[in-house]
Amino acid sequence: PGDATGMFALESAMDELAYSMDIDPLEFRIRNHAQLDMERNLPWSAKGLLACYENGAAKFGWKNRSLKARSMTHQGMLVGYGMASSLYGYHRHPSRAGVLLQSDGSIVVQSATMDIGPGTGTAMTRIAAKVLGVSPKKIRFESGDSSLPDAPGQNGSSTIPSVGSAVHVACETLKKKLAELARAMPNPDTASYTDILQYHHLPHLEVTEESKSGAERDQYSMYSFGCHFVEVHVSPITGEVTVKRVVTCADVGKIINYKTARSQSIGGVVGGIGMALMEAAVMDHRYGRYVTQDFAHYHIPVHADIPQIDVMYIDQADTYANPIGAKGLGEIAIVGVAAAVANAVFHATGKRIRELPITVEKLV
Repeated sequence: PGDATGMFALESAMDELAYSMDIDPLEFRIRNHAQLDMERNLPWSAKGLLACYENGAAKFGWKNRSLKARSMTHQGMLVGYGMASSLYGYHRHPSRAGVLLQSDGSIVVQSATMDIGPGTGTAMTRIAAKVLGVSPKKIRFESGDSSLPDAPGQNGSSTIPSVGSAVHVACETLKKKLAELARAMPNPDTASYTDILQYHHLPHLEVTEESKSGAERDQYSMYSFGCHFVEVHVSPITGEVTVKRVVTCADVGKIINYKTARSQSIGGVVGGIGMALMEAAVMDHRYGRYVTQDFAHYHIPVHADIPQIDVMYIDQADTYANPIGAKGLGEIAIVGVAAAVANAVFHATGKRIRELPITVEKLV
């Protein structure tokens, strides 16, 4: 997202300003933490950025960092610790979802949304299972067809807040209908979903609901927040940069599925390392063609380029944002990573790089 490019400039400038005032870069950000959105003069719906700083710094060992640039070494390599903040806007679009309870107790959840890889189907299944109080094994999620209840495309880190809220509301409505039907039965407190359908001679029960933003968007400012801590080693002879460790911590509301969320955060960090150290689009302006037009020439990270990545979340529901309290994660994962790498490179070498990627010729 464009935020990744913008935050490289902003967070590099924040780091440079901290050094000019002889203040630790993390302490500088803590001192300037915004308690409300000063642009809109609104309170945050939720903001766990300070907790991200605290947890990430503790896990990373930021306290072991010296303030002076080019002052830390290990086995002949220059060592740098850098960090950067991360944020991404909250997006929620009108979405519809359908829930079908069948006579055998199985449940079909439907939405026209797409799953392009982040585990949308798994997340929607978990949301439905939690609301309905059934095993995820009893639920099937159907998506990716325009005949299903209308939903937005998968973009803007909006799928969980948008479609997830619709699934939540639809399941709540189904529960209410089942409760109404159960009240007419002799033993409503012990009746299963299957018992309710059988008693009323219903082959199935189906609901479709829409969920969308309301007045809360004018009452609160909503964002996902986070931060990244990076250790790099730089060869003083060749200028080669190696990322040795990364700790990333995010406040994205309620985590629906930790396993897939962690995978998204790792993917974002990998992309951010590529952005910082190797990815570059080179244009031949004579012909209007890219020289780096394939993966033989456009360099991206491979396994050997990626270190241990520790992923952490605040995991607190944003109760103002939507019914499930979850905010976007997909794109905030990469925002700020390149800045954290660049700030670590400065700490290691004393050289401030303002144009990406950070290649050896810029450091030698």
